[in-house]
Amino acid sequence: MTRNVVDWLHHYRVVPWLVTLILLPIMLWPVSWWFKVDRVYVNSAQVSSPLAMIVDRKITRPFYGEWYVTIRQWNGNGWVTYCNAEGSSNYHPKAVLPKDLSLRWWTDGQCHPLPVGKYQISTTWVVKPEGFLTDKSISIDSNIFEVR
Repeated sequence: MTRNVVDWLHHYRVVPWLVTLILLPIMLWPVSWWFKVDRVYVNSAQVSSPLAMIVDRKITRPFYGEWYVTIRQWNGNGWVTYCNAEGSSNYHPKAVLPKDLSLRWWTDGQCHPLPVGKYQISTTWVVKPEGFLTDKSISIDSNIFEVR
């Protein structure tokens, strides 16, 4: 009986279809299941002042994730990477950002302070779900802001 089933599955190539039907939805599962981010805004400030931020994000499910921040500086001809920061954290739906959110906190102190210039921040989060789901990522750029 088992041999007949295996022969039938092989003959009709059912196994590849089953694998595709099971794995494809897992691979296409959206990052928004865990995390959404709509805006990263940085206020311009004086050199010695903190760079205050406004971030609109929503953690919809708990997850472990990695984050990557790239700060680019305008050099007159284009955007040049000024600093990269990275880290990881456990994310939880009840977690909130600090009341006085600043660029220093955002980069875990890795890119502080910034000299005079124009900047833009790119932030990427990589959601690392448990089980059979593949890693998912989401990225967003901030506004252009100035340190005077």
